[in-house]
Amino acid sequence: MLLINRFIGLIEDHAESLSLTWVDEVRSNTLTSGYSKYSRKELHDIVYSRFRRLGKWVAKRENIDKEIALNFREMGKERAEAGIKSSEMIYSIILERDMLFAYVKEHGIVTEGIDLNRAIQFSEQLNYFYDKAIYFALVGYEQVLCVCPTSGDENEFNKTLEGFKHWLIRE
Repeated sequence: MLLINRFIGLIEDHAESLSLTWVDEVRSNTLTSGYSKYSRKELHDIVYSRFRRLGKWVAKRENIDKEIALNFREMGKERAEAGIKSSEMIYSIILERDMLFAYVKEHGIVTEGIDLNRAIQFSEQLNYFYDKAIYFALVGYEQVLCVCPTSGDENEFNKTLEGFKHWLIRE
């Protein structure tokens, strides 16, 4: 577990440079062209706050799943209201995850076989976190754009969150 904490620390300690790299990628990638609506500072602030909280979010702490769900649901709502395509929103999240894993792989300290196993474990945790992020970002996006009778209902959101407990909480 110590190596996973070092990987998270590496990301959190380099959140500034990672944020700038992500901003450059999102603004220049043709699959996320809608993000040009945002200033560089707005994009930086969006992703920087996530990188700084990554350790808290990736660690399996009690009651953190709702915070993650609410955060990404809000993000989805904001992107829908800004006119960002859902595919662009999802791809920006995928770029974020892939960039983090590539950075850790390049700068992480893996010196022996057990470290490689921990690196794989970290990759699984990162993927697990970003899978939740993608799902709840889409929930928020749909709440803005879908004309469903329950799409904006807070009780419906809580029901969804409860229904996915088997997926959200994993040991």
